[in-house]
This record gives sequence, structure tokens and C-alpha cells, in this order.
Amino acid sequence: MQISAKNIFKLLIKEIFNLPVWIKQIIYIELKEEFDASPMKTYLNFVNKDTCLQLYVPKLTYAGKKELEKKSGKYSEETYNILEGAFQEHSIIETAIANNWSLFGCSKHFVNAINCELIVAPISPVIKGTALYMAGQIRLGEYFVKINKINIEQLDEALRTQKYMEDSIGDKPGLADVLVQLGFLTKEDTEGILLLKKDCLKYYESGILNETTVVGKS
Repeated sequence: MQISAKNIFKLLIKEIFNLPVWIKQIIYIELKEEFDASPMKTYLNFVNKDTCLQLYVPKLTYAGKKELEKKSGKYSEETYNILEGAFQEHSIIETAIANNWSLFGCSKHFVNAINCELIVAPISPVIKGTALYMAGQIRLGEYFVKINKINIEQLDEALRTQKYMEDSIGDKPGLADVLVQLGFLTKEDTEGILLLKKDCLKYYESGILNETTVVGKS
């Protein structure tokens, strides 16, 4: 992890907050218009500071602390960067920016560190479910089960309906559409998380968001 990059996010936020009110007003108006017109509006109302993955500060387990103190070499460089970020009490977004990772990449390394019992698993089902979904570890239906939006029986019914529709009309509908058609979720419930999933493949670099791929920078 580059020392000079550790506080990029904090410096960015500080710069915005230090702007004159007459400039911040315009930023607010522009962002409000963008979010009000986007699928993220409902998702933003659902997630708050305590349940937002990007703001979550990972915590080291005892094993994680020991591994960071004396590296065994058993883990990848990315895993050690996650551990270092947790030691420095950096949030997921700070760690992602410092390492030039997308949210997908940071989530993948974060989940891997949890699975290796080097990082404490989040208590919030929304944070844990979002991390798993952004990392590609679970699918959309499982995500909604994990955040308690639907139950496993509803997911099973949606999957059966999806399969029936595919067999009947020869075209497989998206699971999000099926969940909405069955009345288990609203369109607004699904649109925001799908947009976040799409954008999680982008990373922050020099003030510009650039698209990356799973096989490229992550």
C-alpha cells in the first residue's frame, strides 16, 4: 500500500467540505438531480452509514494481527493490503482507493480475508451480503435472502418460475424481473443494487473513474 495514497479519500472529502457554500450548493443540486433520476434513489434510502459497505471499517482477528506482525507468506499481497488497511482503521472505500482497486476487487479481497479468518465478519447482514454480491460470491437472489428482503422459499419459487418461463417461451427472464412480477420485491428494490453491481467494476484514479474488468485491475 502506498503511504502517499492512504488518505486520498479523506483529502477528497475534506476538499469538498472546505469549498465555499455557494459552490457546495451547486454540487448538491447536481448530485440530487442525478440520484433522483437514477435507480439509486431507493437504494440510498435503504442503506445508511451503519450499513454501507464502502464506509465499513474491517477489524482484524487475532490471527490477522499475528499474520500482519509476522508475515508467513501464505497469503497474497492483496490480502496483506486488506490487513494493513484494517490495522490503519481504513474503511473499504479508503482501502480501495489507496490500492487502486475497484469495489469488486476490494470486496473480493475483503471476503477472502474473512474466509481465511484474518478479518472479523461484519455483523450487519447488509454489509456482509453486499460484499459477497459485489465480490461475485453470491447471486442476486441470494443477496436479497442475506439482507432479509426475501426468504429462501420465495427465492426457490422465483427460480422455479424463471425456469418454467424459460421452458415455456424459450427466453430466460432475469431473476430481478421474476421477483418483481411475483410481488416479492419492487422494481426500485432491484434497480439500485444492480446499478451498484455494474459500477463496482470501476475504480478511482487521479480523479477519474475508469472501467476495469475482472481479469484486469481489480
